[in-house]
Amino acid sequence: MPSLLIRNARLVLPGRADLPSGSLLVEGERISGVFPGSDGPTTADEVIDGAGFAVMPGLVNAHHHSYSNVLRGTRNDRRLESWALYTVAHGYVLDGEAIRLAALLGAAEAMRHGVTALIDHAPHVTHAQAALEAHRESGLRVGYAPFMHDRSDHDLLGVSLPDDLRPAFDAPNRPPETIAEFYRRMVREWQGHDGRLQVLLGPNAPQRCSPALLDLWGRLADELSLRVHTHLCETLPQARYGISESGGTVTELARRGLLNDRLSVAHGIWLEEAERDLLAKHGVTVSHNPASNLMLGSGTMPLVDYLKRGISVALGSDSTNTGGAANLFEVMRLALMLPRPTTANELDWPTPQSVFSLASEGGARALGIEAGRIEKGRLADLALVRLDTPLMAAAEPSLNTLVMHGGAHAVQATMVGGRFVYRDGKVLSFDETAMLSHYQEVAGKIVGAASDRLRLAERAEPYFTKLYPPAF
Repeated sequence: MPSLLIRNARLVLPGRADLPSGSLLVEGERISGVFPGSDGPTTADEVIDGAGFAVMPGLVNAHHHSYSNVLRGTRNDRRLESWALYTVAHGYVLDGEAIRLAALLGAAEAMRHGVTALIDHAPHVTHAQAALEAHRESGLRVGYAPFMHDRSDHDLLGVSLPDDLRPAFDAPNRPPETIAEFYRRMVREWQGHDGRLQVLLGPNAPQRCSPALLDLWGRLADELSLRVHTHLCETLPQARYGISESGGTVTELARRGLLNDRLSVAHGIWLEEAERDLLAKHGVTVSHNPASNLMLGSGTMPLVDYLKRGISVALGSDSTNTGGAANLFEVMRLALMLPRPTTANELDWPTPQSVFSLASEGGARALGIEAGRIEKGRLADLALVRLDTPLMAAAEPSLNTLVMHGGAHAVQATMVGGRFVYRDGKVLSFDETAMLSHYQEVAGKIVGAASDRLRLAERAEPYFTKLYPPAF
């Protein structure tokens, strides 16, 4: 198997805030040796002089909607329930080619930020093949979680839409067995493809699934041995609905036996203390999405409390048309800073070391992959970061330097399973220039095709704004 040796680099190692110098040996798709200090091998099929670089475990984006990468610049100035009207209007007209371009645009951005793996929570199930083909082409490690739901927000939250508007915003009406066959086919055709792709169950959100779909969730997860990814209590109206209907959404999931360490949930902002304890007890991973939570005014997840309770936490960027760039360095900084104004004891503040662990090990845990740490036997999902530029130079490089000042400007190379997908400013896994040229030709058409649906969204919006009275 091919071997790669990176010598004289700074290493991001588990449990350490400093960046010791050393060497790293990769054989095939895994790390075969870590050598702090001057010891270690001197030869391999390829030897890289890592002087001036840090080698870090690849970051994992634990909540992303890849379709949104073709919707950059569309509106994100509304709360979630109203914003959704507009993103759904755009999403309704996306075809397979748009979905493919969106996935590759997102991949090119991700690898520039040292992201080696992501969860794509995907509403466009009719274009699943196009999305998976693009994810295969990208070279990244992807958990593809196609949506399933059969209940609409306007029905759940008591929004009285006029009869002529309701059909445009009703949930899809697919029989459970049709949904089951879809997932079985996805698993047969794609599970473990190239050693990088996995299919996840992707319930849109628990409250958007009827009892029949919640039952299907449990059966399919067991039958197909699938991990599960879903939204959870992202807004206050959602949380209030869960409490009124079942004493709490998490409580209902626990009653149905749907909480376990194969489940990851995005947001989890509005949870009662008892619900938080249930997540910790069952090993559920919460994907913290601070940028999109702020952009849509949804709230602030109580990260410090979650970590104190022993809840597994990962980080996500969410949609490009909510959280902005899929830049986990930025997300780490937000996770680091947001708790400080409301956390009295400075010793309880998250540290650069702790948020880096969320973005690497936490995300790897959500995907169930042996990555997120630099140690022997782990997958060689890595990023090389320059430390010798004006933006990164420090008297003594540290994890603090990396988290506080890192970004795409510093990432020199990104590797997935021992194979470079990005190096020296160039995407190696696919033809980025051709992809971008094609996207620029069709970008206006992609966004413009939604004009009729956007007018419906504008008509529906006033009915949803009533969910948030002025005193809110």
